[in-house]
Amino acid sequence: MPTTTINRADVSRDEAMEAVRQQLDDRYTVTPVDGSDDVFRVKTGTLTEAKVHMRQQDGATQFHVHGTGIIIGRIINELGIARHVAAAIREAPGLSGPAPA
Repeated sequence: MPTTTINRADVSRDEAMEAVRQQLDDRYTVTPVDGSDDVFRVKTGTLTEAKVHMRQQDGATQFHVHGTGIIIGRIINELGIARHVAAAIREAPGLSGPAPA
């Protein structure tokens, strides 16, 4: 499971979702997970999906990204979409600086 840490503790789920949308192309759909303020999903199709869990810790925000699916599909998604999403979070310019006003 790829993990990315951003040196900001105040990253909201909506802000993270928007940053991922801006980093990835139109093939990717980014949606919140109902019932949780710190989880969202990114998918390109029915079988290609990653789930992102956010955790505030020690003045930073950790993003744990894992592929979803059953056995082989999950492994493929861990090596594919989960890595792309983690890289998008890591490279998002809006997440690394101070919180927007």
